Amino acid sequence: MPNLKNVPLESQLSIAFLPELIAALPSELQIIAERLFFIERVKGHTVPPPLMHEWIRHYFGDIALVCDQTIVKIVNRLTLEAATYNPLRGQRPQEAGDNSQISPDEALEAMLAANAGSQDTFHDPLNGTTADLFGRIRGKYCLSASNVAKYDGWHGLVIFDEFHPLRFNLDQFQDYFAVALRWLIAAQKTDSKACYPLITWNCLWKGGASIVHGHLQMTLSQGMAAGQVERWRRATIDYRTQYQSSLFADLAQLNQALRLIFHESNEVWGYTSLIPVKDREIVLLPKAILQPEIWAETNERQICGMLEPLWAATYTALRELIDGQGMRSFNLAVYLPPCRPTTESWAEMPICVRIVDRGNPLTRLVNIGAMELFANNIANTDPFALAQALREA
Repeated sequence: MPNLKNVPLESQLSIAFLPELIAALPSELQIIAERLFFIERVKGHTVPPPLMHEWIRHYFGDIALVCDQTIVKIVNRLTLEAATYNPLRGQRPQEAGDNSQISPDEALEAMLAANAGSQDTFHDPLNGTTADLFGRIRGKYCLSASNVAKYDGWHGLVIFDEFHPLRFNLDQFQDYFAVALRWLIAAQKTDSKACYPLITWNCLWKGGASIVHGHLQMTLSQGMAAGQVERWRRATIDYRTQYQSSLFADLAQLNQALRLIFHESNEVWGYTSLIPVKDREIVLLPKAILQPEIWAETNERQICGMLEPLWAATYTALRELIDGQGMRSFNLAVYLPPCRPTTESWAEMPICVRIVDRGNPLTRLVNIGAMELFANNIANTDPFALAQALREA
């Protein structure tokens, strides 16, 4: 077992030392960590032939790092979400989409420009997109539409006036999500059976966007929340039943002690996930849990206003991921409570914003493979380093 006394202080906050970091916590936090996570650290070994040494040094630096590797595996005991960390995997060689000598951002801008103007499917949304039964919702910087090929009965879009998906300021960002909320409210008033809301944002090709023009997507489902949302909701209820405590309150305590929280105000807190679905996953949550009754008891403007601190914190974090961390393609999701009371309890489930980096949009490499689809998520970014970078920003 490594000895933290022999490790420089700046290196101690690392996923590689997670077992030691937890062992150094107060006993009550060690108990919470044990409730929440199964953690295993294993060693992997290779014997590279001499002819590989130069190649290894080029991509990985020290040959010793390849000969003796440390892998950390984490499983959430309640949701069974799992992640495996080996920093070497982030340094694997990747084939570029072309051999041009221009910078990656210049190449990306050229690709975006080729899809702009008359080539942009959303360049004239009033005439180029379908409307919902209740019409359209116009914001200051965006317009709603009905998705032409739906994956739920109610499936809408918020189309940004700004074509470029990475160019947005706080006012625009707030407006995008305010219109998304207004669309959900309008859909629920039109169809009282539909009550489970979800907001998502796929940015660029690696994020699954078929159209590069910036846009959000919203769904309002009947019968049951989306599977991932329901899994989190059930975990909160199971945790309360088993331990008579709040899952997210205990998670906040543990993340605070491990210095994984990068944002905290009177209204919102945010942390980097130990079990990211993909790299650089961050989660932001309001400190107050809003019950389904909020939709009926509060008018549209009040609901939008209540969530403005969450959108502001999300904007700040997202801009740092883009401007400071170099993220270009991403996925974002917002988990919200049902638009009316339901038979199942949402008493423990907060609103959640989840963001993940989907990797370089110019490479052929897809960052989801058989492991992610059928086993554990493979993470290349250390959540401790990410939390520190976000705090410093």
